Amino acid sequence: MKRTILTLAALLLASPTFVHAAEPLPPMLRLPPNGLAISAEASLLAGTSAPQLFLTVHLRNTTNHEMVVLTKNLDSDIDFNPADATKWTCTLGYNQPGVTYQGRLIVPPLNDFSPVTIKPNEEAVITHRVKRNRSLKLITKDTQLTVCYAISPNWGSRFATWSGSVTSKPFKTSVIP
Repeated sequence: MKRTILTLAALLLASPTFVHAAEPLPPMLRLPPNGLAISAEASLLAGTSAPQLFLTVHLRNTTNHEMVVLTKNLDSDIDFNPADATKWTCTLGYNQPGVTYQGRLIVPPLNDFSPVTIKPNEEAVITHRVKRNRSLKLITKDTQLTVCYAISPNWGSRFATWSGSVTSKPFKTSVIP
C-alpha cells in the first residue's frame, strides 16, 4: 500500500500535465460547473388587466455525456430585487420538497414533466407562461430579467434527471402593449 502511494505521488510530481490541468481556465473558456448552460428570452403581454410573461428558455448540455432535463409543468416564481426594482428573477423548476397527504409524499408521474434527453452540445427548449401574478404589472421595457432553472437533488435522483441550478445572464424583456 505504501509503495502504491509513493508511486502515485512520484507520478504526480513528475508530470507537468497534472499541474497544468489544475490551473483554472480563462473566464471565456470556463464551462458551467454543473454541465448545463442556460439562455433565455421573454416577452410581456402588458396591455390587459392580467399581464402574462412568455418565456423561452434554452438548456444546453456542456458535458461529454447525455443528461435528462425536465421541460414542462415546472413550478415558477417571479420576484424583483428590493434594492433595484428594475432587476427581476424568474425561477423555473421543481425545487420544492413536495406535497404530502397524511404524512406521505405524493410523487407526480415523471411523464408530466416531459423529460428530454440531450446529448453533448444539444439543447432542450422550455416555453413557459407566467400568469396570474400581480407584480407583472411592474415590468417595463427597461426591466432586466434573469431566469433560473432549478431542480432539487432529491427530485433529480428520484427521477434520474439533472439536478442543480443555473441562471441566465440578465436580459431585457420585450413589452407588447
